[in-house]
Parts: sequence; C-alpha cells; structure tokens
Amino acid sequence: MRYARLLLVAVVALALSASCSKKSGEMTPEEFLKIEGEVFETDLTPESKEAIVKKYNHTLKEYEDYAQKVESDPELKAKVGEARLKKIQGGSK
Repeated sequence: MRYARLLLVAVVALALSASCSKKSGEMTPEEFLKIEGEVFETDLTPESKEAIVKKYNHTLKEYEDYAQKVESDPELKAKVGEARLKKIQGGSK
C-alpha cells in the first residue's frame, strides 16, 4: 500500500511537471516580438541571431519557421500585430 501511494505521488508529480513545461518549438507572438526586436539591433548574421534565440530557449530554425508562418498565416499575423500594438501602447505610458 505504501509503495502504491508513493508511486501515485511520483506519477502525479511527473504529470504536473510535464504538463506545465513549455513545449519545444512553441513560440508566442510576444516572444517572437522580443526576439525580432533584439535581432534587428544586431548585424543580422546567423551567428548573432542564433545567440539571441538561444537566450529564449529556441533554435534559429524555430524562429525562422515562425517568421515564415507569420507572413503566410493571416490569423497569426493579426495576433503578432495585436501584440506589437500592446507593446507600443504599453511603452508610451
């Protein structure tokens, strides 16, 4: 009985930690804008971009794929635009 309870607690703890952790490759519009802002302040070389995206726990490919997706998906482009507008409005106050 004691081992069953310990096993149950371990399974629940593992499930909670896995469900709360960020999935690899999952980038939010807000993260994309932060990365994009920092990238545009650099010399735009792949090495500089890679150093920046690593800071946010992403790969350069994930960033570039997301940027491509933003350009091709009108719904995602709108979300990024809304996030950009919130950032601008928040910064002007």
